[in-house]
Amino acid sequence: MNSIGTSSVAFVALSALFWSGWVIGSQSQEGQEALAKAYEGFKVGQQQEHEASLFGDDALRAVVCGVGSGPMEGRGPKPCLAVAAGGKLFIVDAGAGAAEALDRKGIPLGRLQAVLLTGADPLRYADLDMLWANAAPQRNNQRLPVYGPTDSHRVVQGLNEAMGVGPASGLEPWAPAPEPGKNVIVYQADGLVVSAFTTERDAYTGRVGYRFDFRGRSLVVAGDGRAEWAEAQLDADVVLHGASSEGFAQLHAIDQERDGFFPGLTQMAARAAQANTGTLVLTNTGENPILADMQVREAKAAGVGNVVTAQLGMMLELPLTSREVNVRPL
Repeated sequence: MNSIGTSSVAFVALSALFWSGWVIGSQSQEGQEALAKAYEGFKVGQQQEHEASLFGDDALRAVVCGVGSGPMEGRGPKPCLAVAAGGKLFIVDAGAGAAEALDRKGIPLGRLQAVLLTGADPLRYADLDMLWANAAPQRNNQRLPVYGPTDSHRVVQGLNEAMGVGPASGLEPWAPAPEPGKNVIVYQADGLVVSAFTTERDAYTGRVGYRFDFRGRSLVVAGDGRAEWAEAQLDADVVLHGASSEGFAQLHAIDQERDGFFPGLTQMAARAAQANTGTLVLTNTGENPILADMQVREAKAAGVGNVVTAQLGMMLELPLTSREVNVRPL
């Protein structure tokens, strides 16, 4: 039975117990205890189904838990992506509001293997301390690895001092320091390989991207970097990338060379098409539907066939049995 069917049966059973108990006068202690047990069982069943839908070994999955890092990005949670594969969880960036968004979506942090930062700026790590605090009671290991650019070492050490944690707990900084064209593997087990990469310009500005390869499916997270120039993007099923809209820049008289910190969308999308990218996910439109529409149109005009904008709560599911990319809410 699928998850919807199981939940429906449980809900119907719980409802029947409630109404029958109400009708026959279940205000007794025995009736209340029976109802409480049924409800608890229902919640446990829901959580198990939720975890199975996220951590099932049949796909590589990613959940958008934060969006927006550019102009008019709204007030929602900032950059955050939860990637699940091989029973493990990775969080890419922990922007403001990310910890609450993960909790609201019921994503269990007991499986959290590491946090991967694409940059060492506050936009990427604002919720890193809160994320550790929420994950610590659920994880067996009190040390949470944090990978990122070299400057992220200083950031992580500062957060540990602010939290007052000892050497046996807290955040554990790692700087893989990839060179342009030379990826560095940061995790490898159970058919999953996570590698860090950079480009000439990203190495100069202190940005790192990550590629997830899981049993034939692949996902690349570029942040606001220049992944369009990286070999890591080649033949990727999904690439998540921030970009500047030329139309938006013209509309608001923005000088992209002076004011923009994203790569130009037309050039980036054209490179994605050349690299045989399956699906392009634009990550910096936030909650602005006009900007989202403009970016999708520009990317398609540049040759990308499949392009969507990241929305809070969106799940990207890459089944191992096909080349499909399913996009649905978690």
